[in-house]
Amino acid sequence: MSGMTSQPSMGAIVASLERTEYDTQMDLSHISAYSAFWEQTRTLYAPFECTTTMKSGNSDVYLNEIPGGQYTNLQFQAYSLGLESRFQQVKKAYAEANKLLGDLIKVTPSSKVVGDFAQFMVQNNLTASDVEQKAEELSFPSSVVEFMQGFIGK
Repeated sequence: MSGMTSQPSMGAIVASLERTEYDTQMDLSHISAYSAFWEQTRTLYAPFECTTTMKSGNSDVYLNEIPGGQYTNLQFQAYSLGLESRFQQVKKAYAEANKLLGDLIKVTPSSKVVGDFAQFMVQNNLTASDVEQKAEELSFPSSVVEFMQGFIGK
């Protein structure tokens, strides 16, 4: 896996397509050289890598519609907020928060808004139904408020 999210590495794609009608004609040894370069370069960024919280690749991004980059950010944020043991709930809440916000196209910053909302829901033990019923009395994260006010996504 590439960066331990759901995307396969370029080398894996090239190798899997060799000797098929979709063969890329790319030289795998050249791709391996790039991989070796980036493998060394990534050691410089080790303190910031998601491996603090994420130990293996995970394809459930397809179930929760969490973009790969957001997945690792969300996991790190959940870890930082003390929600690491509830990350399964955060992922489920991400899908619910996304629906509550209108099934957004998730790019920065909209994916962060959904993530903030999901963590808010888990921290406060809220279901989607709870949010709908108690919306007027809840103190939503500022990113969610700003999104609803139209300040994000212009």
